[in-house]
Amino acid sequence: MNTNAAKLLMALVILTRSSAFIFSKFAMEELSTFQTLGFRFTLACLLMGAALYRHIAQALREDKSLVKKSCLLGSLLFCIMGCEMQSLRTAEVHTVAFLENLSLALVPLFLAVWYRKLPKVRILQGAGFILLGVAALTIGGTGFTLAGGEGWALLAAVFYALYIIATGKLAAISDGKALGILQMGFMGLLSFAAALVQEGSVFLPTRVLTWESLAFLVLVCSCFGFTFQPVAQRYISAEETGMYCAINPLFASLLGHWVFEETFGPTAILGAVYILTGLVFVNWPEQKTHGLPRQAIHAQQTADSRQPHSQA
Repeated sequence: MNTNAAKLLMALVILTRSSAFIFSKFAMEELSTFQTLGFRFTLACLLMGAALYRHIAQALREDKSLVKKSCLLGSLLFCIMGCEMQSLRTAEVHTVAFLENLSLALVPLFLAVWYRKLPKVRILQGAGFILLGVAALTIGGTGFTLAGGEGWALLAAVFYALYIIATGKLAAISDGKALGILQMGFMGLLSFAAALVQEGSVFLPTRVLTWESLAFLVLVCSCFGFTFQPVAQRYISAEETGMYCAINPLFASLLGHWVFEETFGPTAILGAVYILTGLVFVNWPEQKTHGLPRQAIHAQQTADSRQPHSQA
């Protein structure tokens, strides 16, 4: 796969996964947060595992640390999706989508800390716009609040930024398809375990709409989306991945308006404009750098591949 094909694949991944906000809301009308996640990711792992059994078995033989890597990504994914689903219970789709995708700005900031390199001025300017956007989106009729779904969405953004970085790092030295499938298995197990702890039992859904929503979440958002993100990230950097995430809040907001008849007030529109402006500042591509030298990222990945016991 060449770089252009990887970029197209990443755009399709983000586009399809943005529809998950809608179908997750439908599923949670009957199921709890962790039951929904458990069914979604366990079924996706079983389906993809059955289809690519030989490929996964070979990848496990060649990479003895693949299970540990998948467990790490699955744990981060569990944190992301758990926070996202909690936020969707009390916040509107467009608010959750924009706040969660602040990860686009967090990725270059976290990488700057990792490589001990000060962020560029444009990144700091973008962060300023994004903070204004967060403030606008979280000001309701009673004033500024992060106690409900907005707070969960911001926490999801932090975990998502870490997930993008970790996926880029591990996908460069691992089999992307096997990594993507196995991470969903760990995600499903953690979700069912959380459901048992929280509710004491797991039950099968009975509503047709719930099964239809789960089918879309499993086949489109998970089997395609989460399986092929590590594949695409093997050929593009973590910061470039962040650029494509801008598709997510835009498309999710349109779906929220179309399906749930959500309306954008003046404050919400202003917040969205601020955030999109900030994301442009943060992720605008440069010829030599994207906030950090590509050579530094490549050198780090090469060093890691030669030192399997180094810190991930």
